[in-house]
Amino acid sequence: MMGTKKVTSNQFFLLLYLSLLSSLFMYLSSVKTKIAVTDALLRPIVFIFMSFIFAIPSYLVLKKHKELQKNRLYVPKNKGFKILSFIYAVIYFTGILKATARFDLFASTELFPDSDMTVFLGVMLIACLFISFCDVGALARGASIFVFLVILSTVFVMISLASDIKILNFTPLFQSGIGQFSRDSLLFTMQATEMGTIIMFLPEIEGDIKKKFAGWAIFSGLSFSLILFFVVGSLGAFADTQLFPTYASVTIASFGLIERIDALETAIWILCVVGKVSFFFLVVIKSLSYTFNVSKYVSGGVCCGLVIALIIFISENINRFYFLSSEILTSVLFILSVAVLPTLAFIIMKKVKPCEKIDENI
Repeated sequence: MMGTKKVTSNQFFLLLYLSLLSSLFMYLSSVKTKIAVTDALLRPIVFIFMSFIFAIPSYLVLKKHKELQKNRLYVPKNKGFKILSFIYAVIYFTGILKATARFDLFASTELFPDSDMTVFLGVMLIACLFISFCDVGALARGASIFVFLVILSTVFVMISLASDIKILNFTPLFQSGIGQFSRDSLLFTMQATEMGTIIMFLPEIEGDIKKKFAGWAIFSGLSFSLILFFVVGSLGAFADTQLFPTYASVTIASFGLIERIDALETAIWILCVVGKVSFFFLVVIKSLSYTFNVSKYVSGGVCCGLVIALIIFISENINRFYFLSSEILTSVLFILSVAVLPTLAFIIMKKVKPCEKIDENI
């Protein structure tokens, strides 16, 4: 398999943070899940605890992987692993479609209303494909630099919004009941399909993965909660009337003589989407190359062509977009990538025979 160059655990989880952050920036308002409530600030906190629970299958794979490395054993490239790899490819291919379709909706409704974004999206996807041809180390190192810029710009926006925060915009906790809060928090957690990629890059990651994962989960949860604090505090009930409430809060921000800073933040968000799509392309290419034993250029080219064709098909009908962003599909993709497939991988790894040699590509 490709991607033999190493990446530090710090860099890898910064890449995951950047990818997950784009989902919050492009957060889509819905009738079932309100954002203009104080409960929204606690959903990322629940995410921290839930991420540790959902990480158990990946932890078992990590532990078994270290044991196999220590004893110089490997998991054979059997049909079971090829099937799992292909399912991973389908999951993250769908992730590319979701991220691109959401950005398409964002760009055509907020940035360039009623504009045809086909050409722009095609160019962006091709650029993401070429970026994904780099190994995970190069992609993660670039992301680790970019995360600093993202955090800096986000802090700048928070400072700008500070004067717009109104205490009356915050509702009583659990106003809709504990059941609704639990549902919304679980759905918030299930946006993080990035967690499922950890076991795919185990041979490339150097450093303490467990500690860095804990740091990633805690930092992600706390920073997301802080961002939502400014969204809810500045917009109040108005947030639920906006298709993209996070963006709506940025549009009212001003700093001194700079009346509109949403253009700067939007540019940052676009790069976040590019990072997410490029990373998912890498995952899909890695999976398909392993499954069918083809070069990354063949698998990547086919994947990119299909994405462009399907995005054109999806953009013609808003109902197709809603299906792609549905709660059921989101939940299925998350459960498969984070819980089911790692568990099956662990079961296969337990069947390794003592006489087998290690394969660094597993």
